[in-house]
Amino acid sequence: MTSIDINPTIEILPEHIIDQIKAGEVLERPASLLKELIENSLDANSTEINIHLIDQGMDLLSIEDNGTGINFANLPYAFLRHATSKLKNFEDLYRLRSFGFRGEALASVAASARVTCTSQPKNLNEDGGKIIINGGATELLIAQKSSSQGTSIFIKDLFFNTPARLKFVKSKVSEKAALKKMIYSFVLSHPQVTFSIKWDEKEKEIFKAVDIDKNSERVAQVFFSKKIDNRELQNNLIMTQQVYDNYKVTTYFTRTTYTTPQYRHHYLFVNKRFFQDKSLHLAVIRNLESFWRFGESGHYFVDITTPAEDIDVNVHPNKTQIKFLRADVVYSLLTTSLKSKVKLLNNSLNESLAPSIESQNAQDSFFNRSENQDHYLQNLNQSSTQWSHSPIQLHSINDQENVKNIYFNQYLIIGNNQPVLIDLKKWLSFFISDGFDKFMENEETPSPLLISEPFKMALGIIDNNLEEFKPLGLEFDRLNNDFLVLRTIPSFLPQPLIIPVTLILLKYFSLQKNKKYSMQLFTDFFEEEYSLKDLELIPDYLTDEILLSDINTVSTRLFATVITAEKFKKMFSL
Repeated sequence: MTSIDINPTIEILPEHIIDQIKAGEVLERPASLLKELIENSLDANSTEINIHLIDQGMDLLSIEDNGTGINFANLPYAFLRHATSKLKNFEDLYRLRSFGFRGEALASVAASARVTCTSQPKNLNEDGGKIIINGGATELLIAQKSSSQGTSIFIKDLFFNTPARLKFVKSKVSEKAALKKMIYSFVLSHPQVTFSIKWDEKEKEIFKAVDIDKNSERVAQVFFSKKIDNRELQNNLIMTQQVYDNYKVTTYFTRTTYTTPQYRHHYLFVNKRFFQDKSLHLAVIRNLESFWRFGESGHYFVDITTPAEDIDVNVHPNKTQIKFLRADVVYSLLTTSLKSKVKLLNNSLNESLAPSIESQNAQDSFFNRSENQDHYLQNLNQSSTQWSHSPIQLHSINDQENVKNIYFNQYLIIGNNQPVLIDLKKWLSFFISDGFDKFMENEETPSPLLISEPFKMALGIIDNNLEEFKPLGLEFDRLNNDFLVLRTIPSFLPQPLIIPVTLILLKYFSLQKNKKYSMQLFTDFFEEEYSLKDLELIPDYLTDEILLSDINTVSTRLFATVITAEKFKKMFSL
């Protein structure tokens, strides 16, 4: 660390450095830049927005719209800090009708890139203009007229004058995923606007404007990669809505589910503004998990409408965090609408399946006999078990009461009136794989280990491959030629699983040719590698609060099946 003068002189920073600092707050990556520019176009009442991206926006990011435009006199002010047409007084912050309001975005762009902007106001008799700015310095400003209203802005060489920022730009795959998510957020929230997107020199992707009452067509265009007919749309895209006072929550979700995060569309909006909220996201996932295929999730799009004065957008520079005046109302409307819709859908499914109910008396008399818990299970025939995809109501699992009901360290029997069998090995493999999947999707921060764990190097693991573990929350240091030291873990991973899971992951990566993590491949690999010795520890795992809480939720689905005394005897040859 460099030394600091004992009595340093306090100086006011030059304007160009202030601009670059502000740019760092507003423009974290190309996706945040794109967000600011699209918001400007929408605030200008554009009905057509054309986007062109080269090298994920690092070489070129351009936006052309048909909005109200900027006249020549106002054009240079658009690139000054805290210059805006959207606020007149402090109270306007709490009744925003526009996306932008701080007057920072274009100034931040101009400080960090090479910018060319041309604009023609709505009044075609009025002069528009052209301005060129390189790294905060204006190189050209001229008046000109155009035959059509609107604004075009071309941004080249993002962060060219702040190389330190370039180090924090993620991989091309990550940046493109972030750009796509941002684009689709506006496509979903503004169905009345036509969007065209061009990546490098590829064909344009066009989303034509639709009437507001046909929003499902726009949602389907984003959610489904191929065009589907109306019948398939009605079957696969489900809408539910709840209204209270001046609040309305509309949710679209799909029947189709996916195992990997990159194929999922998860969006939250309030007053057409995209935002992120972990508690609302989890509310959607938890209320739909009994409807979606186990271990997967589908697409969802939540559209919240509130009075403008009931939300605070001025929370974070990127404006993707929202404070609700009545967060309880929003949460209640969302969960109530989802619960009622899922209940209706599941009831309809159950009626179509019409399952036969076997005698409860035989179950009660068999499973209440404690002597049967001493039998070893033999000749397990998995094909005789039909795993249930519909929710099964269980009482909460209590480790003290139920550890004695574990057979061969792998199968847990719960309940007396309607006994349920859970395959603990399958449950555990999913718990691990899904945990890593969600950790990466949410880009969570890993937890440091108080006491580092040493691991012997797996064959095929080299220094370059250690980087592949970081997105999973596992960070290693090389101790010597034979050992690695684990420094951090993902927060979902409980203490009893750290060593066995890490060992299996090391082996998994040593055998994978492309050295990439795949949830499905790892789930299968984990089940194969999880040894009988490891299985002996499962009863101990059920004393861990994280695992106990998870199995109370997870066990109600794929890894649980209602089981009769006769089926139990037949399966395990008792």
